[in-house]
Amino acid sequence: MRKVCFITPEYWPLTGGTGAYVYYLSNELMKNGYQICIATGSNQTVDVKVNEQLQVFFQKIPKTPIIKSFMLAGSSYRKLNSVKDQLNVDITHPQLPLTPSFAVPPNFGKTLLCTVHSTWKGEAEAIRREPFSRLNANEKFLVSFNWFLRFFEERMLSRAKRIIAVSNFTKWELTNYYKIPENKIRVIHNGVDINKFKPAADKCKVKEELGFNPDDLAIVSVGRLYARKGLFTLIESMPAVIKRFKNAKFIISGKGQSDEMKKLLSHAEKLGIKNNIIFTGYYPDKKLPKLYQAADVFAFSTFYEHHPFAVLESLATGLPVVTTTVGGIPETIESGKNGFLVEPFNQKQMSERILYLLEHPSEAAEMGALARRTVEERFDWRIIVKKVLKVYDETLE
Repeated sequence: MRKVCFITPEYWPLTGGTGAYVYYLSNELMKNGYQICIATGSNQTVDVKVNEQLQVFFQKIPKTPIIKSFMLAGSSYRKLNSVKDQLNVDITHPQLPLTPSFAVPPNFGKTLLCTVHSTWKGEAEAIRREPFSRLNANEKFLVSFNWFLRFFEERMLSRAKRIIAVSNFTKWELTNYYKIPENKIRVIHNGVDINKFKPAADKCKVKEELGFNPDDLAIVSVGRLYARKGLFTLIESMPAVIKRFKNAKFIISGKGQSDEMKKLLSHAEKLGIKNNIIFTGYYPDKKLPKLYQAADVFAFSTFYEHHPFAVLESLATGLPVVTTTVGGIPETIESGKNGFLVEPFNQKQMSERILYLLEHPSEAAEMGALARRTVEERFDWRIIVKKVLKVYDETLE
């Protein structure tokens, strides 16, 4: 029985895309007979043997995003080094860019591969054009000390025998920004649990369950309140939608650092639409499927992504999606068929596409049905894990 060790800043309860990736992939691997150990961050240090196949080493680390990555790396190194002989790991599988190279002790496991969810260089390039005042402390550090972050990122990339890129766009960044040889990279898109995220049987009932007005039109967006999510653009698209549909409510789910929601609310107040926005904060993973089911439209105004889980989850829920042409998103969305693609920073295009879907419910329903079919045929985790298993075989040859 093969054993895989994941190193990830996030795992359970889920807090973001990296945590979701490790959670769902490890579950599928266990169904295929693998043993899993996970070194991850938490609010306390504790070792948990979940069952005969799954062991989790929770390490107490601070919540500040970049700091927690480096603190976890130090804790991970010490923990994994102390249990190296008894674990007898076959494959070490860290998650980049959030796992610095020193998280993995030398000679830990028979082979090492990593999954790249984004790159430090790419993130810095994406937010460089944003006003510095809109960036949170984490993003300001990312831009100012990008060379420092890339040093540890590049060392991990060089250690890896294989690299899983979550989109062709990710592969492009790795070959162009980091000069990684193409033959070292395998593109495997993220997956989605199609049994967990599925269309609502009764949308009005779900809205009532979550405390929303069933008569309102719900435009939902899910993601961290970071600059690169483009939420200022989404807010700027709202007046045109609200002018046509007074009962339109923009429901924004996600957490940020201390003042990010305040900045967004202030912007909405200037535009006179504050009463049409609901900020839910972080939505627990168990309730998240219901939030998608309550939506009439999913709007994702991001300007930098690789292969976002929020888009996959909304497609799986059978929602008509309006999102941007950035990163790996066009590898999933065929504009006009299973969703609409608009240019980033273009609030006019965003509002026009949202309005079209609200004004043409039958076309929106057809688009949602095709969206669901897309994930069933291409992005079901049961399909994705087979591709990952092939790469595991390659790394052990």
